[in-house]
Amino acid sequence: MLEKFFYPASVCIVGASAKHGSIGYEILNTIKTFGYTGQISVVNPKQQTILGFPGYVSVNEVPYHIDLAIIVVPKQFVEETVDQLLAKQVTALVLITAGFRETGSEGAEIELRLAKKVKTHNARMVGPNCMGLINCFQDIKLNATFVAETPVESGTAFLSQSGALGAAVLNSLRQSGIAFSHFLSVGNKADVNENDALAYWQSHDRISSIAMYLESFSNGREFLRLMTGAGSTKPVAIVKAGRGSGGMRAASSHTGALGASDAVVDAVCEQYGIMRARTTDEMFQTLQAFEQFPVPEGSRVAVLTNAGGPAILAVDAMELHGLILADITDKTKATLREIVHPAGSILNPVDLLPGGTAEQFALCAKVLAADENVDAVISLFVEPVMVKPLPVVEAVQAADSGKPIYQVVMPLPEFWDEYNASHAGRLIFRDPAQPAAVIANLLHYKACPRTVKRMKPDVQLQPIKLRAGWASYELCTELLRGYNLPFVNGKVLNVVELEDHSGEFAYPVVLKGLAEKVSHKSEFNFVKINVSSPEDLIEFALEMLETAIEHQVKLRYFLVQPVVNAKFELLIGGFNDPSFGPMVMFGSGGKYVETLNDISMKSAYLSDEDITAMIAATAIGKILHGVRGESSLALDAVKQLIRNAAQLLLDYPDISELDLNPVMVRSDGTLLCVDARILI
Repeated sequence: MLEKFFYPASVCIVGASAKHGSIGYEILNTIKTFGYTGQISVVNPKQQTILGFPGYVSVNEVPYHIDLAIIVVPKQFVEETVDQLLAKQVTALVLITAGFRETGSEGAEIELRLAKKVKTHNARMVGPNCMGLINCFQDIKLNATFVAETPVESGTAFLSQSGALGAAVLNSLRQSGIAFSHFLSVGNKADVNENDALAYWQSHDRISSIAMYLESFSNGREFLRLMTGAGSTKPVAIVKAGRGSGGMRAASSHTGALGASDAVVDAVCEQYGIMRARTTDEMFQTLQAFEQFPVPEGSRVAVLTNAGGPAILAVDAMELHGLILADITDKTKATLREIVHPAGSILNPVDLLPGGTAEQFALCAKVLAADENVDAVISLFVEPVMVKPLPVVEAVQAADSGKPIYQVVMPLPEFWDEYNASHAGRLIFRDPAQPAAVIANLLHYKACPRTVKRMKPDVQLQPIKLRAGWASYELCTELLRGYNLPFVNGKVLNVVELEDHSGEFAYPVVLKGLAEKVSHKSEFNFVKINVSSPEDLIEFALEMLETAIEHQVKLRYFLVQPVVNAKFELLIGGFNDPSFGPMVMFGSGGKYVETLNDISMKSAYLSDEDITAMIAATAIGKILHGVRGESSLALDAVKQLIRNAAQLLLDYPDISELDLNPVMVRSDGTLLCVDARILI
């Protein structure tokens, strides 16, 4: 799949230049100085030999097969160059050149043509608008980027959608301690995207973890598919940019308004064991922790420090991430008392005071790790005048323990050069809050099963033909009852029919105005509850018609339903995300649903464990489980309802939004949906 990109026997730089500072020169120079083990050729109009490598006027003159072509020609020559490479049966192309989709419609058209040409020739292309790739493994040693820093080899592979972000990470390697063996800048993702890289790295014997910086998902459903099954055994950490409100998708129903692109990403990451980091530092630190430490068995953490303030920050971060300050045993406290200065604290956090030595740090870390109530240790060292940091760090690293001991060091600036010179790639934190985020990520990954039975579309279904727009009341009823989603009986009538039949209803009733473009009926006063007589029914209907005229809303029909008394109101629904496909939602219902925002969301490809987690994640779910001595209520029925709604969304991908709100939970534990909206 991507083997020719990372393990080429020959590389040709098309558009190489002898001009120092040009991309065509710097990429070639980086390839040479990094020590690439394969054959190198360059193509430029002047047929120059550059940096000792033979130059050719055109691709056609290169006398041997090219495994990998790096294209840095000006934009106007890109199509011709790609044509020549494809004619020469080159199947791996990296297009560094920018100026395509990111510049507007004309550039997008050219990019689309390039992608079609590549696909027609069974080739693959990285880019355009990217910064290249790196393979640090000694048998290849390929750095085809224009960044001069030298990565440290590790088991991590790193993909960046942003070239600038990728360059920033590479430029910080000496300071950050970040290490990886594969790097891929995908740029505009005209062809090769994150799914191709994920599939390749999951099957690569020497890659043990995967890091990605993404600004968009090319095909979220495929990404999730790759995260399931026997092949998905490697930890994946991502930074997904765009957390702000600008990423919200506009929608007209309750569930659509609550479904936002960033919330979807959070939901699928939680569901599929993908670790979503807030920063690139957190992402790489998490994967370094996987490689270098045992994964904690649980969330109980002991903190060892020589300064109170950083310890407080560490504990605050622990609470934020759902970790627990461990309750260390009396035996541990007694042992610590023999090591810690009399003025120091043997409680958790354990405080050695500023004079705490390397020996004391190592002994205490080992004692804390041995405590049966401790799953992980965070060691915090702030450099005082009398104790140097490097001996402390090395002593704690050498402490023999079967549990992870994470170190935070806050030293003078010169420490980092000394540390990185001898411990490059070895994880150490600079901020007291960082370890908690990493531990939480590790525990999330550990708790998420890789192979579970998930729901899937019914391939034998003979679906009802759906027409675009809001589904009629009759179609809603047919769909919901076809999936055992209990829907209250009702009768739809126009105003004349309403007058004719007003005496036939068993009062009190509920009257609703059915206006096609109105999803929140209460905002227009189109819902009247406990209507007690035929006269009131007609009066309220006429009031609704006046309101509709006032707001220029077309109101032709009314729905009459029996009054349903409920103990609780739920929302069950979902929507079709453009990338990840059908998403299902559960939470507190009623007209205050957005204000309460008591909602849990997951991909509709649910497992039984997902459904249980959805309910438990909400306040209304906790109430259904039973609070203040109350018995649980309707839990099995709610689980089945969520399952049925998810199946409906899976079977009908044309359903854009499904909104069952409210679903009434009655005192006897039965459920009944009294209002539904389906957008096709």
